[in-house]
Amino acid sequence: MSQKTTLLVISLSCLLIAGCATNISGTWQGRGSMAEGPFSFGAVTFAPDGTYTAEAKYGNTTRAVTGTYTVTGDKIILFGEPFGERTYTMKKDDSALVFTDPTSGNSMTLDRFN
Repeated sequence: MSQKTTLLVISLSCLLIAGCATNISGTWQGRGSMAEGPFSFGAVTFAPDGTYTAEAKYGNTTRAVTGTYTVTGDKIILFGEPFGERTYTMKKDDSALVFTDPTSGNSMTLDRFN
């Protein structure tokens, strides 16, 4: 195989792998009440560069949180101070994301904000 052909195959493979990643970029609005779980987002924006900003609600406290995120398969890993790293199982359709905490089973639904 020539060097150009090898480079083309590698480039196409990278594009296919990247195309399979779940794209959650955009702004999402939390659904439901705090009675459904100990933690929720009022609103969150996931940027294409892997960063996020959120209005996070913990009980009666609301905080602005910023951090980074990584999506791998059906998992999302959020890292943000002061809460550290959190991993959730994620399901996505055209207009909603559902994050489920694998430890507690609690979930939160986010609707795409238009």
